[in-house]
Amino acid sequence: MALDDGLFLLVDLNFLLLIVGGCVAASWLLIRLSSVSDSEEIVSLTEKVALLGFPVGIISFLMIGSAFYLNYQPIGLPSSFDIVTLICLGVLGLVLILRPIKNFRFGTFLSLALGLLGAAVLVFLGANQIKIMAGVFIIIFLLIYGSIRMIEDLYLLIAELLSSPIISVTIGVICFIQGFLQMIGFSLADFLFFL
Repeated sequence: MALDDGLFLLVDLNFLLLIVGGCVAASWLLIRLSSVSDSEEIVSLTEKVALLGFPVGIISFLMIGSAFYLNYQPIGLPSSFDIVTLICLGVLGLVLILRPIKNFRFGTFLSLALGLLGAAVLVFLGANQIKIMAGVFIIIFLLIYGSIRMIEDLYLLIAELLSSPIISVTIGVICFIQGFLQMIGFSLADFLFFL
């Protein structure tokens, strides 16, 4: 039950994550302001804030997982956690995680690793001909790479869209507003008539 209480406290403090995550997602705006004013302090501050992006994105996904876990426990979810918060945390997590790794080609590395694994299995099974091992490696590499390439292109498209400055700043501002409203006991859901 101590885990449930700790998770409840973590999920109840989601407004802090929304405010910090909103500032990090909107840090592009600080970069643009620093290029206008040529201020070294703003550039330094922006770089420090941007470093928080990946960990804050991971924590926001962990918070969503904690919320789903608590929803099925007797302790339940805190009253401050609603569907708008869940959506904000999910989109914020995607923006902050995909921004630094949007140019990472995971398909190539996964294909290479699985091809090497296939060749290693042949060595383990007793195959000693280089041509057979090279053939298995090439076949596995090409099959995996070809099938993952479409998924990788979709991933890159989503990453490009979410990390574009206008979308990133908009999501950051919405998350900041939601976090601030939760801090004073409200939510964006209170102002949206359809929720």
